[in-house]
Order: sequence, then structure tokens, then C-alpha cells
Amino acid sequence: MEELRFLYLKQEDVIEAGVLDMKRTIKDVEEVFRLYAEGKVVMPPKSPIDFYDNDYRGHIISMPCYVGGDIDVVGIKWAAGFPKNPMRYGLPLGIDIIILSDPHSGRPLVIMDGTIITAMRTSAVTGIAIKYLARPDSEKVALIGAGVIGRTTLMALPYCMSNIGEVRIYDIKLEKAKSLANEFKERLPISVVRSLKSTVMETDIIITATTSTNKFVKSKWISKGSLCIQVGTNEFDENTVLSADKVVVDNWEQIKDYRRSMLAQLYKEGRLRDNQILELPFIVAGKQPGRENSSELIFFDSFGMACEDIIVAYRIYRNAVRKGLGEELELWKRPLWK
Repeated sequence: MEELRFLYLKQEDVIEAGVLDMKRTIKDVEEVFRLYAEGKVVMPPKSPIDFYDNDYRGHIISMPCYVGGDIDVVGIKWAAGFPKNPMRYGLPLGIDIIILSDPHSGRPLVIMDGTIITAMRTSAVTGIAIKYLARPDSEKVALIGAGVIGRTTLMALPYCMSNIGEVRIYDIKLEKAKSLANEFKERLPISVVRSLKSTVMETDIIITATTSTNKFVKSKWISKGSLCIQVGTNEFDENTVLSADKVVVDNWEQIKDYRRSMLAQLYKEGRLRDNQILELPFIVAGKQPGRENSSELIFFDSFGMACEDIIVAYRIYRNAVRKGLGEELELWKRPLWK
């Protein structure tokens, strides 16, 4: 075979192929966590490039990964995150591309939009964290951030909580919070709260999904036995982390080397040690303990793992092939050199 063709999937194709199925996305991510814990995932560290003007402007990250087991696919996500995009350029904050290849020949299989995949798998991880780390009787949720990840977080909650009594949502842009709450008012008992402190206090699960670089959630607001989920980089104060009974991450090796992360800073200062950290994939696989009693304060930091993207993208690719979606592109008719 000399001609080499691959599939191209635009965002509309990815949607038609089932990317918005949160229940299945949670299942995918749980599966890849188990494969990771079993040593069947090869995932080099992320390679970030941060851009600065006077302040942080944004980043582009290269995220390669091989997922073994029954999946057996290799891929890479090229992930751009520029917080000022919506205001400056009318573009999403995140713009991601995913490439999948055959791990036996290196042949490219597909190039696809990865933007929605990122949002879906990010909140699938939040859902899995709730499943394994929250108290089973948790009812009250505080969600801080009404952006894209706020939306997918709300999509995930029904699949990881048995009894949702109240969801409080806060955003510094009140109209965004109101709009998102209105979108989900028929599905969740959701209300907009104007005070950050009131959003957090006396809740069971606190989820932060913002681009803020300020540590705006105070430990004194947090109840005993709560689960704190940090989806952004630096949203809880240091005392929340240092006073937690368990500190859980998705991948510690990547986090502790990421200089903008508060956890990395605490590690560098010697205030957080390797032996204090648990990893969610190993908890899912039953190799590390999750929540052990109702009084534990647990802090979870979600940094994002390439394997999450690759397993979801592979499902989307297979669905697209089956449905005849996308456009076939030609890399060459005949290679110049062999």
C-alpha cells in the first residue's frame, strides 16, 4: 500500500460521533485510569510553553501518549489555552487538536478537533473524583466558574452523585452564572449565589473551574469532611492543601514540575512531600485508598492527563468511521523515499 490517507474530523463531526455523551466519557476515563495503574499507558511529561506579556498570556502544551491493553493506539494533543481569547478575538479559551496513529506502523489515523474532548474528559475526571473521594451522603455542591468547564461539570454531576440536593454556582460575571444556571434549571436544583463565601460554606463538594491565579477559596470556609476539587491551577489557599487529610492528584510527576502550580511551589519549599500524595488512577484501580471516613477533608488537584484525551478520541474516531463522518485527506499518493 503506497497511498496514505487519514481521516479529518471537524468539531461538528466530533459532536455527531458522540463526544457529548458524558456517561460514556466517564466510563472511558475510568478505564484508562485502570490501564495507567496497570502499567499499560506510556505517557511522557507534558511539554508546556508559557507566554507572557507583563502577565501570563497563555500556553501551548504538547501531550503525547500510548494507551495499550485492548485500546492499542498512540496519539498526541496539541493544547492551546489563552484566557483572553473570548474577549480579544472571539475565540474559545482552549483550542485543541488531537492526532491518533497506528502504533504498529506509525500511520496517521485521524486529525480531529480536540476542544470539546478536553472539556468533557476534564469534567469526567471531576465526576470520578466525586465517586471515589466524596462522602456517599454528599448533597450540596459549590461550583465556582461558569465557563465551559463549569458547563461540563454540571453535565457530570448526575452520573456521580446519588442525591443532589443543591448546586450553588458563582462567577465573577454574574450574568454568566445566571445563564448557565438557566441552562440546567430543569435538570439540577441549581441556584446562583452572589457571594463567594456563601457559595462555599456548608457545602459537601467544592469545585473550582476558573482561570484565576489568585487563591480565592479560604480554608476557614470549608467544612470538615468536604471534598475540594481544584480544576484550575491556584484557586484554594495553601492552608486548604496543608491541612487536608488526603491530597490526591491525577499525576504527581507532572504536577510537581509545573512551576505555575501551587502544589509544585509547596513541594519545592519542602512543605509538601512525595509520600503525602495519592493518585486518582491508583485509587480507581484499588491500589491506593480513597475516602476512608466521613470526617476526612480531601483535596484533589486535576491537572489533566493525555491518556484521558486519547481514549476518548479513539472512541470518537471509531464512531466516525462507522457512521461515515469526516473527510478523508491524502498525505501522499506515493512516498518519494522509502
